[in-house]
Amino acid sequence: MKREFVRTENAKRFRAGIAMLEARGALEAGWMLVIGRPGEGKTTTLHNWAAEVGAVMLTAQEGWTPTRMLVELAEKLGIESVRGYERKIEETIAGEEIPIVLDESAFALGNNAACLERLRGITDKSCTLMVMAAMEQDRPKFARRMQIASRISYVCDFHKSTLDDVGAACRQLGEVEISPDLVERIHRDTDARMRLVMTAINRVEAVARRNGKKVVEAADVKGLALCEDFNRAVVRGGVRRAA
Repeated sequence: MKREFVRTENAKRFRAGIAMLEARGALEAGWMLVIGRPGEGKTTTLHNWAAEVGAVMLTAQEGWTPTRMLVELAEKLGIESVRGYERKIEETIAGEEIPIVLDESAFALGNNAACLERLRGITDKSCTLMVMAAMEQDRPKFARRMQIASRISYVCDFHKSTLDDVGAACRQLGEVEISPDLVERIHRDTDARMRLVMTAINRVEAVARRNGKKVVEAADVKGLALCEDFNRAVVRGGVRRAA
């Protein structure tokens, strides 16, 4: 399977949001919150944009502290964590206009959102963009933090991938041709999650290699599980627990 970025409808919506942020009025309100299900393509989209614009990308973790976060941020920027490094971080981000991307951002809400408040202090001075990714259930948690919420100018909702999105992924990523009827099955079986779509493409390619096919149709993979979504599986098994 090829490793390329597929410009889905979600990715286009994200880029439109970035354009809105760049044209904002209040310079300190340059934050975006990206919301969507796991496997929807949020992280891949953020990585693609970060690489393109030279943004620094962090991944929040449970138990994160401002000090730990700043040390990681300094490392990403190539700054040694010695006396005065926090000021050097601020100067570098402001001077080079470096956007900040924060994946798994809900973890940064711990300890009274201390990590996000520290990042707010940085972006208020630098007026640079900051993009955060989280899940739908995290949306109200951000809304309750007024100082944080007031900086979020755009919320980008990642929806289920469209059939056209899945077709584009099959064409761009697949090493074999995948027929329209199989694209439809992939869209249905994966519940339109792009992460599972990639799994399905990989399994289709394995069938093509075994059978020496250049074009794979739905009939060629009849009875074959193209992916397995754990959440859906446990629901069918009746053992799903509340998150």
